[in-house]
Amino acid sequence: EKLTKQNKRTSQPLTVEEQPPPNSPANMETNIEENTPPPAKASSHLPPSNLPHEVPVFRGEWDEEGVYVYQAYNDAIADWALEHQTFGGPAWKPSRMTWIKPSFAWMLYRSGYGKKPGQERVLKIKLSHEAIAHLLSHCKLVNTNKDLKQTIESKGNNTTGRVQWDPERDLFQSEKKEPRKMLRTRAIQIGLSGTLSEWYVGHIGSIEEVTDLAHTVRAAHALKKADRTAVVMESIRSDLPNERPYLPLLSHEQLQNLALLPGLACDSVVRLGRGHATVV
Repeated sequence: EKLTKQNKRTSQPLTVEEQPPPNSPANMETNIEENTPPPAKASSHLPPSNLPHEVPVFRGEWDEEGVYVYQAYNDAIADWALEHQTFGGPAWKPSRMTWIKPSFAWMLYRSGYGKKPGQERVLKIKLSHEAIAHLLSHCKLVNTNKDLKQTIESKGNNTTGRVQWDPERDLFQSEKKEPRKMLRTRAIQIGLSGTLSEWYVGHIGSIEEVTDLAHTVRAAHALKKADRTAVVMESIRSDLPNERPYLPLLSHEQLQNLALLPGLACDSVVRLGRGHATVV
């Protein structure tokens, strides 16, 4: 999975088609709305092998059918979701922005391993490749630099979807009883609101609960000695998600705008750690 630097800042194009593939959201929007998307080949979802190392990578668990993301909710929302295999019910608030996270470790960090109030139930949601691409095609990249949050708000960003890149969390190692922060790797977060959130709810493939697994990881991360944590985590490796690099079915321009290919957006994300990033 090591990425090379050989094409960094050169004029040589990366091995990604300039035009959307036949089964991308741009060409298959009608099929998506009809819930009849064509199957996608797994090989088409691997990032270019010559991608410069500084480009953020979408990592998640995926197969030929789709991609898994995570969310955490209270008992009322989780029970309804598991029964109906989508979100809704009296406790659901469709007007609120909802964030989906392909990184299980980041979900554990955000929810306190399923122990934070209102996030006691950790859910694993499956989306088709076409669905995740459709959602991302309606997202705008924002940065997570604390100094620039007011700048983001002042610009009145009214898009229904947002993408931000936060420091990844290590599923196998803990630090201060939480997943260790990985300063050189970033994880994608996808925020959905308004009509895009409604579209997401209507295109969920399946929902399952992984709260028990979250608690098991929490117990391992709480051990005082790192070697004991490593032993326990290794013993449950087969139960953990196999997250690997993933390339959504988007156009070359869309991938660049979300920092998934080299360009101005990618440069902005790279500079986040130095406190110099600007809003894209």
